[in-house]
Amino acid sequence: MRPRLLDLFAGAGGCSVGYDLAGFDVVGVDIEPHPDYPFALIVEDALEVLGRPAYLAKFDAIHASPPCQARTTMSNRWRGKGGRADEHINLIPEVRDALLQWGGPYVIENVPGARRDVRHPITLHGGMFGLGVYRPRLFECNWPAMAYKAPAPADPVGVYGATPDGRRLMTRADGSEQRAARSLEEAQQAMGTPWMTDFRDIAESVPPHYCEFLGRQLLEVLGVEAA
Repeated sequence: MRPRLLDLFAGAGGCSVGYDLAGFDVVGVDIEPHPDYPFALIVEDALEVLGRPAYLAKFDAIHASPPCQARTTMSNRWRGKGGRADEHINLIPEVRDALLQWGGPYVIENVPGARRDVRHPITLHGGMFGLGVYRPRLFECNWPAMAYKAPAPADPVGVYGATPDGRRLMTRADGSEQRAARSLEEAQQAMGTPWMTDFRDIAESVPPHYCEFLGRQLLEVLGVEAA
């Protein structure tokens, strides 16, 4: 039997698909419905689900991706100035407390701006997996997860915003350019999320390669042979 993993704040399933490819049976939780989500999805507040010990006991591991708006670069820049950045709530401490109380192996994922909130994280990015995006993300694990160094992809695609408009986003320190995806299809390919048909879902997701990589390590922690 494959071990069971609960994916909290699952969105359209970027992390969930990665864990499935690694060898887990996945159930997702998100406060909004996502028609493209490829597994069983509980449409509910993830914090409410975390408050049900009997339900959590059904799972071997839990992944959580609390909303990252509180720790994005723009939020960190504008916080404390009375604007929308002050409205975003940092859920990482509350989620961690609930996971520690649950007591099993967990992963908390968030953006680089959350480094002071995430304990002893490893960083994964698209250059490690041959993707068209850079998209670094932090992963806090209460088990011995490992990563490795790899160069960032050259001229990465940016999958952000409301629409794929192809605009130039920045010139990087190495002289390469980052531009926005020109189409939904380019965003799907760059992120490795071909099942997602809503651009906003892709823009808010984690490439499944990241959690497939972590999931295979987690299987070893659980003493389960990788798929």
